[in-house]
Amino acid sequence: MLDPVSSNARLPLTGITPDQMRMILEVSRAMTVTTELEPLLKRIAEATCSMLDCERASIFLHDPKTDELWSKVALGSGEIRVPSGSGIVGHAFKTNAVVHVPEAYVDARFLPEFDKRSGFVTRNLLAAPMVDWDERPVGVVQALNKIGAIFDETDAALLRLLANQAGVALQRWKLQQTAILSTGIRHEMELAKRLQEGMIPKVPPTIPGLTCAGWTRAASINGGDCYDLWKLPDGSLGVLVADASGHGLPAALVISQVRALVRTLSETDNDPLRILQRVNSRLRQDLERGRFVTAFLGFINASGDLRWCSAGQAPIIFHEGQNIRWLDANLPPLSVDDLSGEGSNAASLAPGDMLILLSDGITEAFNLAGELLGSQRLHQSLQSTADSSPAGIVNAMRDTAIKWQEKDEPADDQTVVVVQRNA
Repeated sequence: MLDPVSSNARLPLTGITPDQMRMILEVSRAMTVTTELEPLLKRIAEATCSMLDCERASIFLHDPKTDELWSKVALGSGEIRVPSGSGIVGHAFKTNAVVHVPEAYVDARFLPEFDKRSGFVTRNLLAAPMVDWDERPVGVVQALNKIGAIFDETDAALLRLLANQAGVALQRWKLQQTAILSTGIRHEMELAKRLQEGMIPKVPPTIPGLTCAGWTRAASINGGDCYDLWKLPDGSLGVLVADASGHGLPAALVISQVRALVRTLSETDNDPLRILQRVNSRLRQDLERGRFVTAFLGFINASGDLRWCSAGQAPIIFHEGQNIRWLDANLPPLSVDDLSGEGSNAASLAPGDMLILLSDGITEAFNLAGELLGSQRLHQSLQSTADSSPAGIVNAMRDTAIKWQEKDEPADDQTVVVVQRNA
């Protein structure tokens, strides 16, 4: 049995594999760019399960107002609240030490009522305090049920490393929230939001032979998603769906630049690939390393002829009656690498066919149990939608995501665009 170990004490790292160290570094990098709390905590929980090969993980944050530990993310469970000195997590928090429990129901500190409520059976667990720069605990990471074994010293060392990174990331997030809530910054962000909303088409363009609709919702005040529908000089319909990495004002500024460049270039160029190549060149000069944009750009005429390119923006769906085809992106995201190719992809929409575009905020929506919405459920929703007009499909995709995530505000920006060739 492992003895309690202070969070800043040395645990043996000899058993940690190179793959595990790489994962720790990748999670650390991901935490430095994540500016929203729920995705940040979910990333920590998923990394805990993956690295420690355990069935579940929970992230408990300390609420100083009530002096409670509460679970914002408990994979496979709902919200949990306990006094800050109660249970295994409370002991880890109060002692600022890694706690290992090889047999949960034998340990007097274990609280079995949460198992009774959820139906889950805890066999063994490992808990580590998340500490800030001053080594003060701000929460606890808990790993439950090592698969096929019990936790060992290597697991404890891994969890301590992850918890230390998570504590600093949480401290950085709190500082960001304090800055965002200041009156001046809030006002500026509201102005930016209004400007961004002004770029969304108020009314879909009128293109003979085509009907289109779109919807987008930001995960924060300013979103990193955008869509655009506009009439080209030759009378065709331009369709853009783009998603900048991250959320908030930085992502909103990047996505506004992409939209402006695409709109301007489409006035004189009718090839989506060439346009995205030029946008990519600009972004590679402007964006800092690690930032990128996924984008779909397509031009459709009244006869249903579609020329398109997708830079990491998936899925692309052709809805031909009840036949739904999910297509992959044909290019890497913008600003990651040079875009090579000899021309745009071509397709044809028969009368009644639809092009349906969804950002990953829809396909990767999570419910409160941490389950992914995924393409299969969206497929079923498409097939069962009574209103098969573009506006009806947009509403169905929006409502499916909201119902699945069990809340109105998404964890990631969400966008749906539908274009149909009239029957």
